[in-house]
Amino acid sequence: MTTDDNVVIGGVQFMSLYHHDGRFVRGGGLFAFARRDPDGGRTIFCLDLAEDISRQADCGHAAWAHAVSNGMNELLVHRAGSQQVPGEIEPGAAYPPIRYALFQEADETSAEPAEPGAGAADQAA
Repeated sequence: MTTDDNVVIGGVQFMSLYHHDGRFVRGGGLFAFARRDPDGGRTIFCLDLAEDISRQADCGHAAWAHAVSNGMNELLVHRAGSQQVPGEIEPGAAYPPIRYALFQEADETSAEPAEPGAGAADQAA
């Protein structure tokens, strides 16, 4: 029997929490801002590594607004050191379909508009 409390992504088991509960996870590890979709799959908006999840997986994170505006309703957490052997998965963990809609920080240099005709001289040479 599978449970939605433990979700496997890329061979790593994550614990499913309410998206505001990151403040209770003291210590380092991986976390993902996610949306639990109607089909049981997950859409991942951010996958990040933190020295202290309680201080980083919150509204101050760069991807928070993107995730909330796209329906984030879940925080997936994998505590550092929680698996003794890489790939060791507890019985009953779910392997849902995983989709990605990752937050991309804008490259500040690409935000400047190109000058009209830029590159035309290079093409003519």
